[in-house]
Amino acid sequence: MTDLSALPIGSSCSFFHHIDREIMETARNVGIDTLEISFKFDKYMNELEFPRRAAEIGRMAREVGIGLWSLHLPFSRNIDISTTNKELRAVTLYTNRTLIRAAAEAGISTIVLHPSSEPIADENRAERMELSRDAILSLGGLCRELGLTLAVENLPRTCLCRTSAEMIELLAGTGAKVCFDTNHSLAESNPDFLRNLLAGGLEIATLHISDYDGVDERHRLPGDGINAWGEIFAILAKVNYSGPLMYEVSRKPKEREELTPEELAENMRRLAAGEIR
Repeated sequence: MTDLSALPIGSSCSFFHHIDREIMETARNVGIDTLEISFKFDKYMNELEFPRRAAEIGRMAREVGIGLWSLHLPFSRNIDISTTNKELRAVTLYTNRTLIRAAAEAGISTIVLHPSSEPIADENRAERMELSRDAILSLGGLCRELGLTLAVENLPRTCLCRTSAEMIELLAGTGAKVCFDTNHSLAESNPDFLRNLLAGGLEIATLHISDYDGVDERHRLPGDGINAWGEIFAILAKVNYSGPLMYEVSRKPKEREELTPEELAENMRRLAAGEIR
């Protein structure tokens, strides 16, 4: 059984809104071990020029002494692997493949993928599931060629993977693993969602840790919501989860004050120590 308190603690770069040497040093200095790179399409491709600068950013992280664990592929209504618009689908898949190759150059091991955007009407769900699955198979093949792990994220509301049953149906036989987001399950409790995924043969490769109210996603600090952290972590420990405790908390959570990196890191330490239940 894994001792989760011994796992690295990490944060999405969405908390910092950017990535550069100063941000890496700030994260390292407050005790954060590793980062997930997570930005929108324009930030990746135009402002950050990540495909061109991936090796440089990876080298910078090694010099600073902080890990780069994962890259979250961009998502929007236009950047959506399940879209029925053939032109947008081609752009999405090209973008994803480009960023996956860049992630490998940066030394990143895990790719996080949204299975859809929204809204999705019930009558279109089967078609969107098929398109999403086809893309997951294709992108998963590229990840395997590069020695990377593809982790598909559970999502809320009308998105695909809003229930454990749908996630099992979508991912079964694809070889893809799961990025489990503790802020997205609106139809099942997170412990039930997790137990069902594991019983369905899926593997949790990485996490997005934040808290919420069960009504919608909030991206708040653990302890500022309804999550039963002790139960969630007991399930993960039993299956020997070995990824980082990766936070995806907003710098200014909905209806809350803006957080500092020090406040984020202190909450991480308290959660890892079992002080937040």
